[in-house]
Amino acid sequence: MPSKDMIGRVLSTGSATVTAQHVVEFADALGDPDTHYRGASAVAPPTYPIAFMVQAMSGGMETFQQLGLNFMTLVHGEQEFEYRRPIRVGETLALTGRIADIYEKQSSSGGVLDFVVLETEAADDQGDTVFFSRNVLISRRA
Repeated sequence: MPSKDMIGRVLSTGSATVTAQHVVEFADALGDPDTHYRGASAVAPPTYPIAFMVQAMSGGMETFQQLGLNFMTLVHGEQEFEYRRPIRVGETLALTGRIADIYEKQSSSGGVLDFVVLETEAADDQGDTVFFSRNVLISRRA
């Protein structure tokens, strides 16, 4: 069972530069021809922060192991994005991945499900938050 003492633990920090090419490739992968995602003054599509998730959570494998989740039953339960402003092409964002919450629920079959909320915060070069990305991992307790 994951310990609530792990809430707030930082998994990793790093940075990512938002390039025009990557934003266009991301929009193309979505099949979205919107012109707002193209050019030097472009902004990124609303789901673009998913591109940073692996980088923001890397380096946290030891912490994941300490969580004690059953990786054989682990599923991605939910994803949300909270924006302070659009993500702009050309900016470099400082990323911090952390454990935002841990809780449990009874499943309909009587077992216990462990929930871990992972959060990525991105800040611009002024230190202002640009977005939060949260995803929920669910694991059936062994």
